[in-house]
Amino acid sequence: MSTLNIIYFKIPLVSIIYLLLLIVVSPFIDHAFTSLDEDKKLKENNFQILGEIILHVIVIAFVWYIINHYVPKYIGSLFNIKIKEATKSAIGVVSSVVLIGLQKNLIDKLEYITLIHPFRMKDLYS
Repeated sequence: MSTLNIIYFKIPLVSIIYLLLLIVVSPFIDHAFTSLDEDKKLKENNFQILGEIILHVIVIAFVWYIINHYVPKYIGSLFNIKIKEATKSAIGVVSSVVLIGLQKNLIDKLEYITLIHPFRMKDLYS
Protein backbone atom coordinates (compact mmCIF):
# COMPACT_ATOMS: atom_id res chain seq x y z
CA MET A 1 0.00 0.00 0.00
CA SER A 2 1.37 3.35 -1.05
CA THR A 3 1.85 6.06 1.58
CA LEU A 4 -0.26 8.38 -0.59
CA ASN A 5 -3.19 5.96 -0.38
CA ILE A 6 -3.41 6.25 3.40
CA ILE A 7 -6.41 8.39 4.25
CA TYR A 8 -4.44 10.59 6.68
CA PHE A 9 -2.25 11.68 3.78
CA LYS A 10 -4.91 11.78 1.05
CA ILE A 11 -7.31 14.17 2.75
CA PRO A 12 -4.72 16.88 3.52
CA LEU A 13 -3.09 16.45 0.10
CA VAL A 14 -6.36 16.78 -1.80
CA SER A 15 -7.57 19.61 0.47
CA ILE A 16 -4.40 21.62 -0.12
CA ILE A 17 -4.62 21.10 -3.89
CA TYR A 18 -8.27 22.21 -3.88
CA LEU A 19 -7.52 25.18 -1.67
CA LEU A 20 -4.76 26.40 -3.98
CA LEU A 21 -6.86 25.82 -7.09
CA LEU A 22 -9.85 27.68 -5.68
CA ILE A 23 -7.73 30.57 -4.42
CA VAL A 24 -6.70 31.03 -8.06
CA VAL A 25 -10.14 30.49 -9.65
CA SER A 26 -12.44 32.27 -7.17
CA PRO A 27 -11.25 35.86 -7.79
CA PHE A 28 -11.94 35.47 -11.51
CA ILE A 29 -15.56 34.60 -10.75
CA ASP A 30 -15.92 37.35 -8.16
CA HIS A 31 -14.47 40.07 -10.40
CA ALA A 32 -16.75 39.05 -13.27
CA PHE A 33 -19.59 40.66 -11.30
CA THR A 34 -19.93 44.24 -10.12
CA SER A 35 -19.50 45.21 -6.51
CA LEU A 36 -22.32 46.54 -4.36
CA ASP A 37 -20.74 50.00 -4.42
CA GLU A 38 -20.78 50.01 -8.22
CA ASP A 39 -24.42 48.90 -8.19
CA LYS A 40 -25.30 51.75 -5.83
CA LYS A 41 -23.51 54.26 -8.08
CA LEU A 42 -25.51 52.94 -11.03
CA LYS A 43 -28.67 53.22 -8.87
CA GLU A 44 -29.69 49.63 -9.49
CA ASN A 45 -32.82 48.52 -7.69
CA ASN A 46 -33.20 45.42 -5.52
CA PHE A 47 -34.49 43.31 -8.42
CA GLN A 48 -31.41 44.06 -10.52
CA ILE A 49 -29.14 43.22 -7.58
CA LEU A 50 -31.13 40.03 -6.96
CA GLY A 51 -30.69 39.10 -10.63
CA GLU A 52 -26.93 39.47 -10.29
CA ILE A 53 -26.97 37.36 -7.13
CA ILE A 54 -28.86 34.58 -8.93
CA LEU A 55 -26.52 34.70 -11.93
CA HIS A 56 -23.48 34.70 -9.63
CA VAL A 57 -24.77 31.61 -7.80
CA ILE A 58 -25.45 29.83 -11.11
CA VAL A 59 -21.90 30.53 -12.32
CA ILE A 60 -20.50 29.26 -9.00
CA ALA A 61 -22.61 26.10 -9.28
CA PHE A 62 -21.27 25.36 -12.78
CA VAL A 63 -17.66 26.00 -11.78
CA TRP A 64 -18.08 23.92 -8.62
CA TYR A 65 -19.54 21.05 -10.67
CA ILE A 66 -16.75 21.16 -13.25
CA ILE A 67 -14.02 21.31 -10.60
CA ASN A 68 -15.53 18.49 -8.53
CA HIS A 69 -16.08 16.34 -11.60
CA TYR A 70 -12.69 16.61 -13.29
CA VAL A 71 -10.11 17.50 -10.63
CA PRO A 72 -10.48 14.32 -8.51
CA LYS A 73 -9.87 12.20 -11.61
CA TYR A 74 -6.81 14.26 -12.47
CA ILE A 75 -5.45 14.12 -8.91
CA GLY A 76 -6.10 10.37 -8.78
CA SER A 77 -4.20 9.72 -11.99
CA LEU A 78 -1.43 12.22 -11.19
CA PHE A 79 -0.63 10.81 -7.75
CA ASN A 80 -1.85 7.26 -8.48
CA ILE A 81 -4.34 7.28 -5.60
CA LYS A 82 -7.95 6.21 -5.26
CA ILE A 83 -10.41 8.93 -4.32
CA LYS A 84 -12.89 7.24 -1.99
CA GLU A 85 -15.89 8.49 0.00
CA ALA A 86 -13.99 10.15 2.88
CA THR A 87 -11.80 12.07 0.46
CA LYS A 88 -14.85 13.06 -1.61
CA SER A 89 -16.48 14.43 1.54
CA ALA A 90 -13.38 16.49 2.31
CA ILE A 91 -13.33 17.74 -1.28
CA GLY A 92 -16.97 18.79 -1.02
CA VAL A 93 -16.48 20.69 2.22
CA VAL A 94 -13.27 22.43 1.18
CA SER A 95 -14.46 23.36 -2.30
CA SER A 96 -17.84 24.70 -1.22
CA VAL A 97 -16.55 26.69 1.77
CA VAL A 98 -13.60 28.18 -0.09
CA LEU A 99 -15.46 28.89 -3.33
CA ILE A 100 -18.34 30.67 -1.59
CA GLY A 101 -16.15 32.28 1.08
CA LEU A 102 -13.98 34.00 -1.52
CA GLN A 103 -16.93 35.64 -3.29
CA LYS A 104 -16.81 39.07 -1.62
CA ASN A 105 -19.15 40.76 -4.11
CA LEU A 106 -21.74 38.02 -3.66
CA ILE A 107 -21.53 38.08 0.12
CA ASP A 108 -21.86 41.89 0.22
CA LYS A 109 -24.92 41.80 -2.02
CA LEU A 110 -26.55 39.00 -0.03
CA GLU A 111 -26.06 40.96 3.20
CA TYR A 112 -27.45 44.09 1.57
CA ILE A 113 -30.51 42.41 0.08
CA THR A 114 -31.38 40.45 3.22
CA LEU A 115 -30.31 42.68 6.11
CA ILE A 116 -29.70 46.29 5.14
CA HIS A 117 -32.25 46.88 2.41
CA PRO A 118 -34.63 43.90 2.30
CA PHE A 119 -37.56 43.52 -0.07
CA ARG A 120 -40.77 45.01 1.23
CA MET A 121 -44.28 44.08 0.16
CA LYS A 122 -44.69 47.50 -1.51
CA ASP A 123 -41.62 46.73 -3.68
CA LEU A 124 -43.33 43.66 -5.07
CA TYR A 125 -46.54 45.43 -6.04
CA SER A 126 -45.30 48.78 -7.29
